[in-house]
Amino acid sequence: MTTIAVVGPGSVGTYIAAQFAAAGNDVLACARRPFDQYVVDSPEHPVHLPARVAIEPDGVPRGWTPRFVLVCVKAHQTAGAAGWLARLAGEGTTVVAVQNGVEGRERLTPYAPGAEVLPSVVYCGAELLEPGHVRHYTHGLLITPDVASAHELAAAAVGGGVHVRPDAAYVTETWRKLGANIGANGLTALTRRRLEVLAEPGIADLLRGLLTETWTVARAEGADLGAADVDAFLAGLGTRPPAGGTSMYYDRMAGRPTEHDALHGAVVRAAARHGIATPLVGALHALIAAGDGAGDGGAG
Repeated sequence: MTTIAVVGPGSVGTYIAAQFAAAGNDVLACARRPFDQYVVDSPEHPVHLPARVAIEPDGVPRGWTPRFVLVCVKAHQTAGAAGWLARLAGEGTTVVAVQNGVEGRERLTPYAPGAEVLPSVVYCGAELLEPGHVRHYTHGLLITPDVASAHELAAAAVGGGVHVRPDAAYVTETWRKLGANIGANGLTALTRRRLEVLAEPGIADLLRGLLTETWTVARAEGADLGAADVDAFLAGLGTRPPAGGTSMYYDRMAGRPTEHDALHGAVVRAAARHGIATPLVGALHALIAAGDGAGDGGAG
């Protein structure tokens, strides 16, 4: 049994916490709102289990120390997790950035002095219905660098609906996911439509351009991604659940700030370092940022 704290049990965090609990681990959900059950509506990995929850750092049981702290808050909400990390992280703890983007280690390290910080690539399509209760659409995968702590986390996941894959090609995988997020998250947030919008001819052309720009930057960062990967991604759109949304779509529809800076902003920053033009990614970044500033997201 492994001790695991999950900070930020939203859609992805609740799914992951529930699945590590289902695998027999000692899991503490660190939440803003209380709940006492994990309920995962999923065709492949349903869960209905009691949940152990703390709603403030002082509520962490005295003497309880997690081996892993999975930080599942959105990238732009990381500062709000500082109190939890101060209570939970330290020597002998591995803090895992279960967040989108390629800057997770840099983002979390200042909040977790003395702890190992492990970035990850997250694939998990889930929607939060109420605290502790999610609808799961697809995937439950964390890809990490190939280090010892990642193999330990992978062993803890066995028996649940999350697979942890340590991967020597982590740089390629993290930029592969960022490209997908640049397109899918950005376009669903901007159009306020679910994943079916990506198959429309004009949107698919725009998606191709966004992927091409992003993965051009990725190659400069050491990733092995090119035109064939763009083709493969577009060819796979038909296998994705059209009724599914993205995290930025759900945030935009609820009127919440989005994590556009951790996604599109990260590409723009990396592109500037390498002197690469990214006009499409830059335009999408500016448009989504302007929409966040308007604060007029609907309930649609």
